[in-house]
Amino acid sequence: MAISNQVLVCDVCETEILVKFQVGVLDQYPLFYSCPTCSTNIYGDILIDHDKGILTFKLHNATHKNGMEGDYILVLSGEFPSIKMIPYTRETLMATSFSPFIRYSPHSAQAHRAYEVLLQFLPSFIDDEWRKIERIANLYFNDQDTYLESEVEKLRKSPRIKMSPYEKDSSVSKLITTVFREMQLCNPLQPISLDDLTQRLHLIKQNHPSTYEELLHFYTRDDLLRVQKGLFTLFNTFVNHYRYLSPVVYLEGKGMLISEVGNHEGLNTVSFDRLDRLYQNTYETLLANSTIALMLDNLMVRGSIHSMNPSIQVRRRPVVTLQDYISLTNGQKLKYLSDASNIISHVFADALDNDLRNPIGHNNYSYDPNSQLIRFNSNHGNQPAKEMYLIEFADKCFQSMKVNLLLWDLTVLIRKLILEQQ
Repeated sequence: MAISNQVLVCDVCETEILVKFQVGVLDQYPLFYSCPTCSTNIYGDILIDHDKGILTFKLHNATHKNGMEGDYILVLSGEFPSIKMIPYTRETLMATSFSPFIRYSPHSAQAHRAYEVLLQFLPSFIDDEWRKIERIANLYFNDQDTYLESEVEKLRKSPRIKMSPYEKDSSVSKLITTVFREMQLCNPLQPISLDDLTQRLHLIKQNHPSTYEELLHFYTRDDLLRVQKGLFTLFNTFVNHYRYLSPVVYLEGKGMLISEVGNHEGLNTVSFDRLDRLYQNTYETLLANSTIALMLDNLMVRGSIHSMNPSIQVRRRPVVTLQDYISLTNGQKLKYLSDASNIISHVFADALDNDLRNPIGHNNYSYDPNSQLIRFNSNHGNQPAKEMYLIEFADKCFQSMKVNLLLWDLTVLIRKLILEQQ
């Protein structure tokens, strides 16, 4: 994997940035930084034709030239965290001589597995298999059964897809989630297995049939299909952002915490403005559909889908039933979801944060593209701003995707239970 050095010259002030990147397995390296002299945003893609050994630059607000010197150094990596913008000196040139691949190379079996998963989901998958999955999902959501089975069979031949014998709901669900499930093998967010959950519900069905019936009658199968459409949209959106999030996916798969990376490394492939709407849309969708997770917790922990935790107070009028919960704001819902007594839904609080969502929604934040520090300003008086680096925020987006996977699984399970009861 050769190291390529290119100098990018700002079109506004002519500040020169030495960009160092490794020509590895990717065919496209997104790039984003703010000129340290004039603050012009410079962004685009470096495209690599591996067969011909050709680099193509598609840049906005900068031009490129060959060279080994500049006013600043920027290290670029698509797969791993990379050193943020630093002034060019003899010492910093030496400090950046080791590429991100060398520093994060997968030596252990766990890291090798994480790297394989990373590559499995990178551009060739996104540009090929995922588009086929997208059209299969569209057939499924629109009840086009005449064409659905044949399309599923076509994709079964892909070595990247793990399939079960054809069955409408389970086959489509497996297609949509198989790669997402691979991505979270090393550190699963899901606090309870589906097998364990199914067994618990089976016991409730035997011992408390009336409360079990409440579960099956709260949603119709069509209601749950509409929920799945929204959750699939999030999967699709995540795929479109994956090339920017892959470093945090690799770190988790390798067994490293984001805090281990340090303040000097981050993501030089994306701006906060590309990820903030992803987080906001995910936040809104997940909390709007969180009723599915909470009703299961109410049933398993408190004996009925409507048995809300009475010790939690979020407004003057008591929240007594699940319908009361649905009428809450999303920020208020988080107080119930983060209840430590819950078996399932407390994981929402690990990924979703009202102190991030509200400043994003009201444009009440600041972002330094080169330090990559985000300040989320509070709307509540003298409460201090919440600070977070871009790579930490990217990890929040990744953890949110896993909550989406959890909700998808719960939706598929309840649809199956309703069908079995009919």
